[in-house]
Amino acid sequence: MTAIEIHELTRRYGYRVALKNVSLTIPVGGVHALFGANGAGKTTLMRIVSTLLQPHHGYARVFGKDTVEEPLDVKRKIGLVGDKPLLYGDLTGRENLLFYSSLYDLDMSEDDNRIEDLSDWFGVKSWLDEPTKILSTGFRKRFDIVRSVLHDPQLYLLDEPFAGLDKDSTQVFRDFIDSHRTDRTVLLTTHNLTIGSEMSDNFVTLRKGEVLSQGPIGEFDGVI
Repeated sequence: MTAIEIHELTRRYGYRVALKNVSLTIPVGGVHALFGANGAGKTTLMRIVSTLLQPHHGYARVFGKDTVEEPLDVKRKIGLVGDKPLLYGDLTGRENLLFYSSLYDLDMSEDDNRIEDLSDWFGVKSWLDEPTKILSTGFRKRFDIVRSVLHDPQLYLLDEPFAGLDKDSTQVFRDFIDSHRTDRTVLLTTHNLTIGSEMSDNFVTLRKGEVLSQGPIGEFDGVI
């Protein structure tokens, strides 16, 4: 089974075509980079795979589940990190994480241990009981990453995950991804081609909504 199967995917915004007959497969396991200039269609593709957007033509499947017909099944299998943290500013870090735990019907007694462990990994444990609105951009992003992996998803969808992270936070996140690259699947977009190339096993390059090239990361020529 593939982690992601995309077939003839097309999505428009008015008259503008964001994706045009895109077909690709992402195998289970490893880190896969999605490269492309602004407007190439990267975020649109990620939003469709994460069920936040529906295609106008074609389909996307996550571990065999259709993103349109079986969105709840898909959501349980993915963890999404976007450019803006999905946190409630008036809630503490712990309250935010417990809220998202409830959405996944996670056991609260076990859940709190996972919150503690992940918060410790990402260096935010001492901030768990502070309102997230008082935290720096980097610490809010760290809490958002914890939120995204709290339910132990099979697929990490990371759309510009390093935006807003300082050097130390970036390294912590990279270490986390490296520790799970054999038992989870990661699809990430990043404008930082150096980090993307260093982290990834495979790549797909989009240009103007179409697949320009794809293959093992060693074949990536830096052209987007």
